[in-house]
Amino acid sequence: MTHVISTVERQVRRTIARYEMLRPQDRVLVAVSGGSDSTALLALLHRLAPEMKLDLHVAHLDHGWRGRASARDAEFVRRTAVRLRLPVTVGHLGPRVWQAGEGRQSSREARARELRHRFLVETAREIGAHKVALGHTRDDQAESFLLRLLRGSGARGLAGTYPVVDGFIIRPLIDTRRGDLLAYLKEKHVSYRVDATNRDLTLTRNRVRRKLLPLLEREFNPKIVEALAHAADLLRDEDNYLGDLAEAKYRQIVSRRGDSVVLRARELQDLPVPVRRRILRLALAEVRGDLRRIALQHVEQSLSLLDGPRRRGRVSLPDGTAVDVREGQLRIARQAGAAGPETDAGTEARSPREALCPVPGEVALPGFGLRLRATVVPREDLSVDLRTGGRERAFLDADLLPGPLLIRPRRPGDRFVPLGAPGTRKVKSFLIDRKVPVDDRGRIPLVLSGDRIAWVVDHEIDDRFKVTDATRRILVLEKAPPR
Repeated sequence: MTHVISTVERQVRRTIARYEMLRPQDRVLVAVSGGSDSTALLALLHRLAPEMKLDLHVAHLDHGWRGRASARDAEFVRRTAVRLRLPVTVGHLGPRVWQAGEGRQSSREARARELRHRFLVETAREIGAHKVALGHTRDDQAESFLLRLLRGSGARGLAGTYPVVDGFIIRPLIDTRRGDLLAYLKEKHVSYRVDATNRDLTLTRNRVRRKLLPLLEREFNPKIVEALAHAADLLRDEDNYLGDLAEAKYRQIVSRRGDSVVLRARELQDLPVPVRRRILRLALAEVRGDLRRIALQHVEQSLSLLDGPRRRGRVSLPDGTAVDVREGQLRIARQAGAAGPETDAGTEARSPREALCPVPGEVALPGFGLRLRATVVPREDLSVDLRTGGRERAFLDADLLPGPLLIRPRRPGDRFVPLGAPGTRKVKSFLIDRKVPVDDRGRIPLVLSGDRIAWVVDHEIDDRFKVTDATRRILVLEKAPPR
């Protein structure tokens, strides 16, 4: 084995171990475009699969942009998978998909990323994959840093591409340079496809890659890629720390009153400004369901209410949200007359609220527009397929869920273990992967036992409460229409 091959393989092993990307017996969906980076990713994972006991599956999405060239890319990936004796899924997009997004190239690029992500998530779900592997490199990290810096992104944006996202998306090449991968492919005599659009200098990323980075490397720092990627690494670590700190502090100082979120003003004011900003954004997201149209100036205006001895005032934000301070509390609420998260014909808007469901028993959930019924059944009395739960009803181990159960909407930082997943995921990210519209995410009930989520209603149960061979009594949770 040559020096190049051993060096690259050793680097990828280190990255996988450093970020705990993979475990033995994992089924991995490998996203392959046919280009050099993703082809190298497939070659490396195929090389490491026997020793790491991985089950690989190849996926390729043909966007249909370049006619015959796109078809040849898809055929190349299919033939590569066949040669490696790996299963492969190839998706195709028709012209109609792009009609609504015609116009700016950047819009089409963003749409392509969205559709590719959806294809990969759906394919992973269909084949039961534990992880989806993407081919982002150290160079991609540096390019993204520069692109976001030019757009004026803050620390969170500059943190760049994460090696692992929600324990599901992994990037084993994130510490490896593109040049090393090209050398690896050459030494291994592995062919790949070249996308002609990579030379299109009307695309900003291509200009950064082909003009700006070489200029910086030549005139300022010969190791500019490593310097930028390292800066992104540092910012990512700090972003993670601040995010965890903000969520913990948020839970300590928040209370809920009807449809409003209330923060203790003095304790919020005593926190460092970066944590203060994040906490306010968490509160706004909980009330609104999202942060669309909320800019830094809105956050700063809201926090300015805490300044001065009187600590009084009110700020109106987009989409009918208001922030006010009085009696030592900062309150975030929808203004009177603003559209709430759920409106019934002929009635005022109602927001989902907390409720307790006895076991056995049932509870009305007006804000969610349904009732929840809980029954306990001996295992031998239940003849249905227990794997069908998660949508209209859920089957859980009754002895692991002593009642009553708490039903409430999603809150910032909520996590659970989706059925079959290797670890926890944020409910928000899970719902994004399921393509749940932003405005609907706050109307999905969560069923909790103690402080652990047992069921994301309409979607998935938590793996920790699933029925196993040891289960003797089954808790059946069912949706029912409101009376």
